[in-house]
Amino acid sequence: MKVLYDYQKFSTQKVGGITRYFAELFNAFSDNVVPYVSIRFNRNLYISGREDLFLHKVRDFDFNFRGRKFALAAVERLNRWCAMADLRNADYDIFHPTYYDTYYERAGIRAPVVVTVHDMIQELWPDVFGSRIIGLKKSQIFGSDHIVAVSENTKKDILNIYPEISPSKISVIYHGVSLHGVRPSDRPLPEKFILFVGKRDGYKNFIPLISALCPLFKADRELKLLCAGEKFKPYEITFLNENGLSDSVIQVDADDSMLLAMYSKARLFVFPSLYEGFGLPILEAFSAGCPVCLSDASCFPEIAEDAAVYFDPMDGDSILDAVGRCLSDEELRNKVIRKGRGRLGAFDWKRSAHSLENVYAGLL
Repeated sequence: MKVLYDYQKFSTQKVGGITRYFAELFNAFSDNVVPYVSIRFNRNLYISGREDLFLHKVRDFDFNFRGRKFALAAVERLNRWCAMADLRNADYDIFHPTYYDTYYERAGIRAPVVVTVHDMIQELWPDVFGSRIIGLKKSQIFGSDHIVAVSENTKKDILNIYPEISPSKISVIYHGVSLHGVRPSDRPLPEKFILFVGKRDGYKNFIPLISALCPLFKADRELKLLCAGEKFKPYEITFLNENGLSDSVIQVDADDSMLLAMYSKARLFVFPSLYEGFGLPILEAFSAGCPVCLSDASCFPEIAEDAAVYFDPMDGDSILDAVGRCLSDEELRNKVIRKGRGRLGAFDWKRSAHSLENVYAGLL
């Protein structure tokens, strides 16, 4: 089976959960699936240099200058134009878009369309995310031949929001464990730190997290919170300065090697998000033997089960208590580390790829 994937997330996301999801599947497919990516300008590190994946000669890029938004928009238009041509002319059996834009409906494609729904956060918080993405995703959900949900919780959300969808149209396929074969970085790290990974805006609940943990940082000046992800925004810097936390909460640019080192050496990984579709960093922490403190929200209990210390993400005292216990109680730490490693058996990219292959085959 020849499966065509489009440019959408690979031209906008340098690193991140969605593009890692697709890149891991590309690596895990059996010989029965031949994946191709329709793209001319690639921004993504996970597929950089993978000429076997591309239908055309591809140029990597990464804009970092004033006015880059206009340059990114121009690249997006070029990639879309090329994808439209490929959808009309390339040889493929299945089309699997990498995000929710339904531009491809104008191409008149005749192959089955499979879409992955990573979460329903836009629908649950429309005031935050606006209506455009909601409309596009709805069109994709109803117009596709099959839907992949990354967790039972995500499937439940789809069916609650769109009860007209038949449950049989949705397959739940979990993620696997990433960071295999990566050597941890030897860059120096603080002696004692908590790890936060990913974006920090809005529902990620970052400011409430550090507000709740202020007493820990003030009681122990050696304790740090390392934030693997984008640089701090002005409002975050202002908040840290006003609360005397600028030396305690530190942003770190982290590739996979650095990320693995941070998971391996952290006192714990904390994930205070109000909602996630899956939560790939949970598995990354499990595989590195890092204790996990999680929100008791959305899919987290489904993914981690009893291998985490949970807290109410809307309650600062609950966050402080859970993180404090995980820092100080060695027996508790060892227990969740052991259970986390045991939980990894439920998540495997080969199994994920095999399940997706079955979805594709069932449509042909």
